[in-house]
Amino acid sequence: MNIRPLRGAESSSLGAPAIGRQGRQPRLRAALAVLALSGGLAACGSSPPVHYYTLQAPAAPSAGRAVASAPFLIEVQAVSISTQADQPQLMVRTGDGSVSALYSERWSSPLGDELRGALSDALKRELGALDVQVVKPGPGAAVWRVQTDVQRFELVSGSMAQLDATWRVRPVNLKGSGLLCRSVVTETVSDAEVPSLIAAQQRAVVNLAGAMASAIRGQTPAGSASVQMMGCSPLKE
Repeated sequence: MNIRPLRGAESSSLGAPAIGRQGRQPRLRAALAVLALSGGLAACGSSPPVHYYTLQAPAAPSAGRAVASAPFLIEVQAVSISTQADQPQLMVRTGDGSVSALYSERWSSPLGDELRGALSDALKRELGALDVQVVKPGPGAAVWRVQTDVQRFELVSGSMAQLDATWRVRPVNLKGSGLLCRSVVTETVSDAEVPSLIAAQQRAVVNLAGAMASAIRGQTPAGSASVQMMGCSPLKE
């Protein structure tokens, strides 16, 4: 006599392996997810640290020259700068003329803001004046307005930092003559390290502010070893 198996038993026997495969799939997906997460964390751990820099030079030790408080305020306006240079990361030119973006070396704020803040800081030290962004001027307050348009902002590895700018100083509510000038400031470096380039560009900003301060005092800005004056002309009232 042939005995045929029950249909229920046949279905149960054939379905068991399928249930096992389905049970393993979620565990496999979870294991792959863990491996992917581990790989991502390992990649993050191997990334170089990010360094942030500012153009505001550290305060120089007192040389015994006290600066009297100025009878006016300064208004250092937003600085215009080319899009190529105005990047969050440092853009460094190499000897072959190419430009490299150093993604681990960044400005602490937008470059235009860095330049405005550094110029304001240097002018305040040079003139003994406060910026209107710090002290709100009253009606009719005497103010010297400073506008800066940067044509070139260069960091050249192992060579120099350069700042080429057209700038204007104009009196508001006080006697004096406005002046439009162009200055090219070049500071050399002795090595290819990034901090050396930053320090050189900080010096360039301070020297540019020195030329502006001379114009505000009513003097003709003079060149120096690092500052090349490309000409000045009076501004119309």
